[in-house]
Amino acid sequence: MKFLSVVILSISLVACSSTEVHLYTRYLSDTEIEKISSKLDESNFKVITNTLSFPETINQSTLLYSPFIKGDKTLDILINSLSDLGWAIPNVEALVSGNHWYSKDSVGLFILPEGVKQKDKIANQDLANDYESRNCDTLVNLRLNKDNTYQLTFLNKTNERKDHLKGSWKIRSYPYIELTSFNERWWFYFEIEQKVESDKVSKVNIIELKPVDHYPFFPNCSFVNGVRI
Repeated sequence: MKFLSVVILSISLVACSSTEVHLYTRYLSDTEIEKISSKLDESNFKVITNTLSFPETINQSTLLYSPFIKGDKTLDILINSLSDLGWAIPNVEALVSGNHWYSKDSVGLFILPEGVKQKDKIANQDLANDYESRNCDTLVNLRLNKDNTYQLTFLNKTNERKDHLKGSWKIRSYPYIELTSFNERWWFYFEIEQKVESDKVSKVNIIELKPVDHYPFFPNCSFVNGVRI
């Protein structure tokens, strides 16, 4: 299977008889996380949450399990517990997906609500990240937060105006993203582009936000975030 994630999750056996469930919460609400964690705890699983990205090979809810998992019925109990909450797990695989490895008595649980992640689109949760300016003389960082707020930080100049530095962001109509200052005096529009680039080390998955207009605060700047493959 092609490795599509740079994060290697190594899981060791702890002094506990409960099977570890590593719950990937990136696309879940706080309420959903709490319900799932409580249900699995009741079923004698040790739940460990994280917000790591999903491997690109996963496009539906998936359970990845170690071949060393204890108990013949462990997977059945886990799947049935999730089913009681209305979560179906259509894909069950052994050992590895992307660079996510599971060893000893542990499983990885990737829950993906229907319609959240599509191969030709980027989910809001995956857009939330730090971006650096590209193709311009202005050094500026753009932070897209998970609560749909943004922050611009200029590194090599001071702007007299500061009311454009913070605001909210949303997908207006994919692949276009809109940034609006909190005082609603400034609007910035970018086109979202996904691509793979290479450097001397490896290939890199790139998300680039390309301006659709000329903005005087950061003329011609694109903003990029990259993850090594």
